[in-house]
Amino acid sequence: MMGYMGFGMQRWIYSRNPKKKLYERKNLKPFTPLQHYSRVFKLQPSITENKRSHGFLTILFVVIALIMVFLAFQNFTNYSNRYNRLVYNKTIIENNAAFNFLMNSGKNRLQGNRVYDAYSEFKLAQVIYPKNKELNQLLIETLSILCETNNNYCVELDDLLSSNF
Repeated sequence: MMGYMGFGMQRWIYSRNPKKKLYERKNLKPFTPLQHYSRVFKLQPSITENKRSHGFLTILFVVIALIMVFLAFQNFTNYSNRYNRLVYNKTIIENNAAFNFLMNSGKNRLQGNRVYDAYSEFKLAQVIYPKNKELNQLLIETLSILCETNNNYCVELDDLLSSNF
């Protein structure tokens, strides 16, 4: 037998008999009531388990957790202190390098008779170390030279002299 190819109705297709039912299903009743639920819920004490071992394990876990937190906090504070010391030392080194550069640059510009440029260098160096005696002396000399041409610098010179003495 070959399958249906679409070229017309084959005899075996329309002459087939449908399969007979193996069983016959009975009609169901439209409503079946449920049985009554007769359980009553009430609080009852639980079965006594090993409460001592649970308590001991809980306390042990808490103690171990506290020890771990303490050690982690101690390591963090040690790291933080070490980091802050390194940053502080690096800042001091960078400030010293910047101050020395500005002082040398200001002195070179003052020797080259570029007084305005030397003044700007000395002002920047004063921001880093405001109480340096050599720097204050150079600032006074530079301001006294600038005061001859511009009176605004005379006011700054007076302020600097009043703050130093």
